[in-house]
Amino acid sequence: MEVYEAITRRRAIRRFQDKPVPYDVLEKCVNAGRLAPSSRNRQVLEYIIIDDKELLPRVFDNVRVWGEDTKESPELSKIPKAYIIILVNSALEAEFHAPRRSTYDVGFAAENILLLALEQGVGACPALLFNEKKLKQIFNVPAGYNIGVVVAMGYPDESPVTEVSTGSIQTWVDDQGVRHVPKRKLEDITHRNKFA
Repeated sequence: MEVYEAITRRRAIRRFQDKPVPYDVLEKCVNAGRLAPSSRNRQVLEYIIIDDKELLPRVFDNVRVWGEDTKESPELSKIPKAYIIILVNSALEAEFHAPRRSTYDVGFAAENILLLALEQGVGACPALLFNEKKLKQIFNVPAGYNIGVVVAMGYPDESPVTEVSTGSIQTWVDDQGVRHVPKRKLEDITHRNKFA
């Protein structure tokens, strides 16, 4: 798969097949995250891979995979089959006197994970809405670490489609269960040589 094709095909997946994701695939995704750009090469990120069947519902209860804009209620069998939690080591971040730059590192790593997951046939959804305190308790995350993002993963049980926005950018699900993701037109967001 070409890089541009992967970028155009990658959508947030929120419904997953009842099939586990092999650990080596998850580890490869973390390695892709590890190799992402890092501000001043600080490498302040660490990762927790969760694929234990007993832990998955506990994570799901503390992560908002479904988004603010939907009334959907997932079936238990459709929840993510793995998660990768991206952690920020605050002590390393402070050592470089560069707070908030790790936000970019998290984004770079997450996108690498999402694209590699797609190449492996795995769907993923980055979640920024989560109960950090509870997740840190569940996974014994020490003080001095913050959660940057939680990536929900599994084999897709949906095929979202991208369409041109006609005014609203709100995602929606049609009668056949297909998720529609409106995107603004390229010509509406692109400026050449000056803001026009």
